[in-house]
Amino acid sequence: MPKVKVCHVTHGIVGSGVEQVIFNYCSRMTDRFQFDILYQYEPNPEILKKFQEAGFNCIQVPSKVSHPIKHLWTVYKTFKSNHYKIVHSHLDYFMNSYICLLAMLAGVKKRIAHHHQAYQKKNVMLSLLCAALRIPCKLFATDWLACGEVAAVNGWGRGAVKNGRVMILPNAIDPDQFKFSESARKEIRKRYGFKDDDFVIGHVGRFFPQKNHNFLIDVFFEVLKQKSNAKLLLLGDGPLQENIQRKVDLLGIGDSVIFAGIQKDTAPYYSAMDVFCFPSLYEGLGIVLLEAQFSGLPCYVSDVVPDEVCISQKFCKNPFDAFQWVKKITTTPVDVNARTSLLKNEKYDINCVFSKLLRIYEGN
Repeated sequence: MPKVKVCHVTHGIVGSGVEQVIFNYCSRMTDRFQFDILYQYEPNPEILKKFQEAGFNCIQVPSKVSHPIKHLWTVYKTFKSNHYKIVHSHLDYFMNSYICLLAMLAGVKKRIAHHHQAYQKKNVMLSLLCAALRIPCKLFATDWLACGEVAAVNGWGRGAVKNGRVMILPNAIDPDQFKFSESARKEIRKRYGFKDDDFVIGHVGRFFPQKNHNFLIDVFFEVLKQKSNAKLLLLGDGPLQENIQRKVDLLGIGDSVIFAGIQKDTAPYYSAMDVFCFPSLYEGLGIVLLEAQFSGLPCYVSDVVPDEVCISQKFCKNPFDAFQWVKKITTTPVDVNARTSLLKNEKYDINCVFSKLLRIYEGN
C-alpha cells in the first residue's frame, strides 16, 4: 500500500523550533506517510541533512519576498503535481491563509494551518488587523492547530478556542534525549575551555528581534561584574548575530561570550549549562524551554512566555528589568547532583502525544 503524501510548509530549514516540532512528530510516522517539506530560505546544511537522513524530501521554492509571483506559482505547481493528500502550513495566521488557498486550488482535501506564535498586540488597530487576517485562514484551512492555549487564542480567536474548533498540538519532545548527562557536561565544557567552577548561562534561539539578545547581553554584562567566572553560551544563528557580536566586543566581554552556532544535536549543551535564560519579546510556547527543564536547568524567562510551558519548580518569570534578572541569576545555586532525576510530564512527551497528529492525518 503506497504511503500517504504530506507536505509541510515552513519558512526555512535553519534550526528553528518549528522545524524541531515537525521532526519530532513526523519522524515517528514515516512508515505510514511520505513527508515533503517546502521551504524558501537558504538551509543550514546540518539541519537539512538531518531531515534528509530521516526520509524527508526537502523542496526549496523561490522567496516570496524577492520573487512573489514565481513563489506563488511554484508552490501551486508543487501542490498540484505531487498530488498531496495533506498540506500542513507552519507560517502564521498572516501567511497560512495563502498556503491553504493555493492547496485548495490544487485540489488538496486536508489543509492544516498551524499557529506557533503569540504576538503582543500593542494597540487597538493592530488587534483589529489581526482579527481581520484570521478570516481568510479560517475560510481556506480545514483544520486549525496551535502549539498552546495562548497561541490558539492569539491565532484563531477566543471564540474558536472556546467552541473546540482549535486543536492544541503541544510542542512535544523526547524527555530521554534531554536528561542530564555528566559525561556530556564535561565534554562540552572542555570543548569551549570552561573551567569546572565556571558559571555557564545558556540560551538557544535564532538571532532575531523576537529572542531579545540585546537584553540578554545587557543582563550578562552586569552578571559578569558580580561573577567573574560567568560565561554566556549562545546557540543559534541569524541576521542579528553580527550586531550582537559587535556589541559584545564593544563591551569588552568577548572572552566570556561563546557563539556556538547552530548545532544538529543541542541536548549535550543543556548539560553543560548551569542556568538557562529566555528573554523573548513574544512566544507561542518555546520548545527550548521544555528541553532545558527536562535537563533540570533553572530557567529565567520573560513574563510574556505562556504559563503552560512551566513544568518544573525551577521556572521563574520576570519583567524586562535587568536588575531583577541579574539578582536572581547571580544567586542561583549550582547543584549538578539535583539534575540527575528525570522530570515527568506526559503532556510534552512526544512518545505519549504524537498519536494526536496521526489521528488528524488519518481524519479521526
